[in-house]
Amino acid sequence: MGALGAAAGVSLDAVAQAVKAAKPAAKGKAVARAVPEVKHIKSGCAICPNFCGIDATVVNGVIRTIYPDAARADVYNHGICPKGASGMFNTYDPYRLKKPLKRTNPKKGRNEDPGWVEISWEEAFTTVTDKLKAIKADNPSKLVWQHGQGKYLIQEQYCTAFTKAYGTPNMVHRTTACEAARHVADELTWASANILPDLKHSKLLLNFGANYHEGEQASRWLDWQTVQSREHNAMKVVVVEPRLSGVAAKADEWVPVRPGKDPVMLLAMAKVLIDDNTLDEPFLVEFTNSPQLVDEAGIILKDKDGKTPLVWDTVTNSAKPYVVGVKPALKGHYTVDGKPMRTAFQVLADSLKDMTPEYAEEVAGVPAATTVRLAKLFAKEARIGETIEIDGLKLRYRPAVLYSFRGLSAKEYGVQGWRTGLILNMLVGSIDAVGGLMLVGGAYARPQYFDVSVCEYPPKRSDLAQSVFYPYSNHHIAQNTNLTVQDPKAWGLAYTPEMQIFYGTNRAMSIPNSGQQFEGMTKTFNVVIDIVMSETCWFADIVLPDKTYLESWHFAPTRGTTDTGHTAIRQPMTNPYNLTHDAFTIMAELMKRLGLRDKYAEECNKAWGLKETKFQPGRDYTTREGVEVIWADKTKKDFSVAMEQGFIGKKIDTKSKYQSGAEDKFKGPGKAKIKLYADQLIDTYYKVEAIAKKNNLSKIDLAQYKIAYSPLPNKDHAFPTPHREAKDFPFYVITHKRMFRNQSGNTVNNAILNQAIGADAATNYVQMNVTAAAKLGIKSGDTVTLETRVGKINGTAQVVQGIRPDTIAVSYHYGQWSKGYSPDGRKGTAINEVLEHHADLISGHNSFNDTKCKVYKA
Repeated sequence: MGALGAAAGVSLDAVAQAVKAAKPAAKGKAVARAVPEVKHIKSGCAICPNFCGIDATVVNGVIRTIYPDAARADVYNHGICPKGASGMFNTYDPYRLKKPLKRTNPKKGRNEDPGWVEISWEEAFTTVTDKLKAIKADNPSKLVWQHGQGKYLIQEQYCTAFTKAYGTPNMVHRTTACEAARHVADELTWASANILPDLKHSKLLLNFGANYHEGEQASRWLDWQTVQSREHNAMKVVVVEPRLSGVAAKADEWVPVRPGKDPVMLLAMAKVLIDDNTLDEPFLVEFTNSPQLVDEAGIILKDKDGKTPLVWDTVTNSAKPYVVGVKPALKGHYTVDGKPMRTAFQVLADSLKDMTPEYAEEVAGVPAATTVRLAKLFAKEARIGETIEIDGLKLRYRPAVLYSFRGLSAKEYGVQGWRTGLILNMLVGSIDAVGGLMLVGGAYARPQYFDVSVCEYPPKRSDLAQSVFYPYSNHHIAQNTNLTVQDPKAWGLAYTPEMQIFYGTNRAMSIPNSGQQFEGMTKTFNVVIDIVMSETCWFADIVLPDKTYLESWHFAPTRGTTDTGHTAIRQPMTNPYNLTHDAFTIMAELMKRLGLRDKYAEECNKAWGLKETKFQPGRDYTTREGVEVIWADKTKKDFSVAMEQGFIGKKIDTKSKYQSGAEDKFKGPGKAKIKLYADQLIDTYYKVEAIAKKNNLSKIDLAQYKIAYSPLPNKDHAFPTPHREAKDFPFYVITHKRMFRNQSGNTVNNAILNQAIGADAATNYVQMNVTAAAKLGIKSGDTVTLETRVGKINGTAQVVQGIRPDTIAVSYHYGQWSKGYSPDGRKGTAINEVLEHHADLISGHNSFNDTKCKVYKA
């Protein structure tokens, strides 16, 4: 560590002072050697949302090593990534924020000197409290709370309680910068979110852009389990994506699809399945709304009660509710009360008439023969109709699964992209089947997602979530506040946000068209809680230093798998800079000064769902005491178990795993149905149309909303705005994660990642194909300009074979510019600065992978 510090030009004052203070032993006298205090502390990593269990060695209060917690291998992670293994270097980072800072230059800008001065915690709390009091007396909605990785430190429940107690509806988190569209697609389809492939029993994994060997939310389980299944279960992995990622490199087959065109390829595969009649018809009839009748306007036909869907009963040859004794038709055209009807499945089949593999080849760049072969392989490995016995239970066996993360979702039509993948899984019946796609979030856990959206107008929230502009944005919209604050009236907002608190997020750097985001931050009084001087801090008025996950107590989030679940904590191991506060104590102190301490305790109890052990009014809590309260209520175990083990885990029994989800909630007559045909979308479109026309909403382009809100995916969803409009820009731009950085910026100074494992980890590249590069006279190492309709940015070319000739790839967590970082932390290309912003109109998800560009020598 000392050598690395010296190499970075860091003055190790603490080490120097320790050496200076050391006294040589008197001549001839024995030297008594102190026995070092060695501790092994179990905790959890918080650098990314994988939440790996860790086991740290702490010697005399100094963290020496971080290894994966071997005890958690059976319930989650078998390893940790380079960021996690070197996490102590973020804690010992000499560039850490150590004292509160106040801005003295009122002008905010990338090239403005904020004129920082250090202030006391008392002055910081007084300044922030006075501002909060004034806003609350006027309109509490004018406060916006935003968090990113902070959501996973003290956890979102505390943030929810803070904003509820204060009275603002504006708590905004990070999900539209990550996987919101995939979540919303799940919610529209099976009324909950979170999926994982049942890899333990799978024979085929079709992976459309889940980069689990580098960065995915279940990476440290998916990577190990995939390797195990390939070695011991003969599972085949096919990766479909434009770039040869770490996952594609380890696959059995890589299919380089044209960026954004995946839906067309998937729809062509669906056509092959339907034409071949390789369908799980019992599943489609009994579990999904495929048999429900649809009229010419696209509306599901309802019974006299206006609620119950009707199917075509093959017993009585009439339209009836699906109840006991009714045998629904899966396919066909019918007439009901003189009006033409089709089953929802028939609507899908008819929509695919021209969606041939040859058309997919033209659009997606994948040979027609490959599309046909993969479709047939998917059907074959799904083993439609087969069952398997596990623990005495006879279960549906469908060991083929199609999976995605950001690959199908980080786009303008991201919800429809993943809906296409879900439909492929439905056609072969792999949903919640052995070896298939598991609904680990709990099937039909949130029935409200099957309803027509409220389409709120005027919007109450500054991010416009669940308003008429983004009706199903159930996971907040990270980028929108900094856009609406620039012209609130244009969006119908009845107030202008005046203050934003950012916790553990480098929001503007994480979002396409970053310049727009920073412009929004010039309009508000900003308080930032973080561990380093991020770009978001650069636009702050008050900066408050936080503790890292190795310095504080957290009731920790975890990642469950298809077979396990667990409850965990994080506990402090060191405090090298003697920091006095973390986000929990900052919020608690602000609540106390605002006279809201008891209200905050009440809202904490609600947010955490505490039933027996609760936060009590009339008293303060330390961070540890808060964790103890939650642990006691959630686990009913002594806190010594948490400190010793760091977690408690459990295995999910076979019955719960396979028969408490889709089997229990959807199968058979009289139950809700998985939405192959998402009728709530078309119903919501008609509602949006009515509201937009009534209020003359210029911000709503009804033609685009009609495309987005189709009840079934279609070819239009493979043509986002830049693909249609940026005709003079020949390359598609995609972004991806690397193992060495995190979006928030809190890993950019890590000396291990920037120096010890090689300079390549400290920067990113403009990656392009050898053929395309040769035509432009570009070689690896050349400085190139990447130009989009948003702007230009320079980077270093990396010429490779493993990418499509029409595609440029740049990882998205480099190019930081804040002067508060080390020089090594300010390398690379900030690709988000030149990405176009076209949020998914359903979920609000950012379109990271839709921009087109030019590339030429700088």
